[in-house]
Amino acid sequence: MSDQREFWNERFAKEGYFYGTTPNLYIASHIDRLKPSSSILFLGEGEGRNAAYAAKLGHCVSALDASEVGLEKARALSRSFGHEITTIHTDLELWEPTERYDAVLCSFLHLPEPLRSDVFAKVIHILNTGGVFAGEFFSIHQLPKTTGGPKDTTLLYTAEALEKILTPLPCTVQELHEIDIELNEGRGHIGIASVVRMAVKV
Repeated sequence: MSDQREFWNERFAKEGYFYGTTPNLYIASHIDRLKPSSSILFLGEGEGRNAAYAAKLGHCVSALDASEVGLEKARALSRSFGHEITTIHTDLELWEPTERYDAVLCSFLHLPEPLRSDVFAKVIHILNTGGVFAGEFFSIHQLPKTTGGPKDTTLLYTAEALEKILTPLPCTVQELHEIDIELNEGRGHIGIASVVRMAVKV
């Protein structure tokens, strides 16, 4: 993953926030429904737009990413709103969670198998009772589009593949479907995109 870390460090080192400073709309909709002062972990949080939004609302926020450059910008963005967040600098292959959370959220987390299944299983087991795991991911139908996302099918998602991962886990799927949406997230995600939206509860 050192190559990936270098890739994201280089991207996030550019001036400004590549994916903007406002949260992903789907992730924000889940943050808005959480109880006050919930503990939230954001996976692959990059420059921190979702984490900063949650911190501004008074939640207890942790942001995990492999890019130290991204996490520094995430801390700076949260501080600009007058709040602090906890950052976890690690590759997900090496992640050994030690805390429990009310919600784990992610937008456009690019994971191949078997890492994807491993991470999803870890997430389910660190959620408090009633906790939520939600994410928005680029679908395989995003491949020909130029509105963001990796050009590698192993890093893209289908609802069917996620269902196979989630079915054996102790959780209830509340939402899992593919949809075309219009993204307006900084200069990195602009235009119509094919995504898979997922929300589960334990």
